Amino acid sequence: MTHLPPSRAGRASVRWRLLVSLMAVLAMLVPTVVPGTATAQNQDDRLDEIEEEIDQAENQIGEIDAQVDISLEELDRILADLQDLQEELNARTAELQLAESELADRERVLVATTTELDQTAERLDATRTTLDTQQATYEARVRQSYITARPDQTLRVFSSSDVAQFTQASRYVEAIVERDRADFEQIDVLRRQIEADEAELERLRSQQASDRAAAESERNRVADLVAQQASLVAQVEARAADKQAVLAGLEADRDSAESLIANLQAESDQIEAELRAAAEAAAARAAAEAAAAQASSGSSGSSGSPSSPAPAVSGSGRFIYPVNGRISSNYGYRVHPISGARRLHAGMDIAAGTGTPIGAAGNGTVIYAGWRGGYGNCIMIDHGGGIVTLYAHQSSLATSVGQSVSTGQTIGYVGSTGYSTGPHLHWEVRVNGSPVDPRGYV
Repeated sequence: MTHLPPSRAGRASVRWRLLVSLMAVLAMLVPTVVPGTATAQNQDDRLDEIEEEIDQAENQIGEIDAQVDISLEELDRILADLQDLQEELNARTAELQLAESELADRERVLVATTTELDQTAERLDATRTTLDTQQATYEARVRQSYITARPDQTLRVFSSSDVAQFTQASRYVEAIVERDRADFEQIDVLRRQIEADEAELERLRSQQASDRAAAESERNRVADLVAQQASLVAQVEARAADKQAVLAGLEADRDSAESLIANLQAESDQIEAELRAAAEAAAARAAAEAAAAQASSGSSGSSGSPSSPAPAVSGSGRFIYPVNGRISSNYGYRVHPISGARRLHAGMDIAAGTGTPIGAAGNGTVIYAGWRGGYGNCIMIDHGGGIVTLYAHQSSLATSVGQSVSTGQTIGYVGSTGYSTGPHLHWEVRVNGSPVDPRGYV
C-alpha cells in the first residue's frame, strides 16, 4: 500500500501549529481582520476535508491491493490449469500424428493389397477361361468319339488273334483313356484353384475394408480428443485474458487513486503554505503594533511593564477530565476504526452518552467553535502559554468564539458528529500546535 511522506501526524502537527499561532495573533488584532480569520478557518476546514479524502483514497488503494492479490492468485491457478491442459493437448496432438501415420501406413498396405487383389482377380479370370476352354475341348472330343465309334472295331480289338495287333490296339485304348483322365484331373485342379482364388479374393477384400475402417476409426477418435482438448485450452485462455483485463483495470484504478492522493497532498501543501504566510504576516503586524504601543507608552511617561506570558505547564493537575466516563482510546498510535490505517490518535476518547454535558478542562478563551470536518462540532480553548485544548464530535455547542470560560463550565454536549463511530468525546491537548498525551495534564 502507498505511504505518502510526510506522515499524517506530521501534516496535522504543522497545520495545528500554524492554525493556533494564527488564531493567537488574530485574537490580538483589531476587528478589521475578522474576514481573515474566516478565511483561515475555511482553509483549515479544507485541510480536514483533504485528510478525509486522502483516507478514502488510501482505503481504496488498500481494497484494490486486496483485490489484486486475490486476482493474482486466481490468475496463477488459471495459468497452472492452462499449462496442464496445454501439455495434455500436446500429448493428444502427438497421438493424433501417430494415428495419422498409422493410417498412412494402412493406406500403403491397402495399396499393396489392392494390387494383390487385382492380380488374384486377373489370375482367377485366366483360370476360368482355361477351364472353360479345356472343358469345352474335352466335351467335344468325348461327344465326337461317341458319334464316330463303331462297336465292331472295339470287338475286333478284343477278338484279334494276332498278339501284336492286340497289344497295339490295347495301347491305343489306354492312351485315349489316360488322356481323358489327365484332362479331367486338370479340369478338377482348375476348379479347385478357382475356388481358392475366390476365397482369397474375398479375404483380401474383407481385410482391406477392416484395416481401413480400423485406421479411420482410431484417427477420428484421436482427432475428437484433440478438438475437445483444444476447446478446453481456448476456454481457459479466455478466462486468463479476462482475469488479466481485471488486473489491468485494478492497476488503472490504483494509479488513479495514487494520482488523487498526490493532487490532494499538493493542495494540502499549498494551503499550509498560505496559512504559514498568513500567520507570519499577522505576527509581523502584531509585533509592529506592539512596538508602536510601547513607543507611545514610553513617550507618555508610563512606567508599566508588559505582562509576561503564562508559564508552560510540565507537571500534572493543570486540567480536569471534561466528562465522566470510560476512556475507550488513549493517546498514541492505533489502527483507525474507520479507515483501517495505522495513524497517531492525537487525543483521548472518553465514552459517554449523547447529550452528556462537556466541561472546560481549565480556564481559558474559546478560539474556535463550529464544524471542523472529521472533528464534527468542535470547540478549541486557549489556556495561555501555547496550550490549547480541543473537544470534538459534539452534538451541540454551548459557547462561542471569544468567550472566556472557567474550569468545569459547560461548553457543549457529547455527540457523534464528524468522523465518528459512536457517541463519545474526543479530547486533545496541544502545546504550540503539537498534540501531547492529555494524561500528563490531569
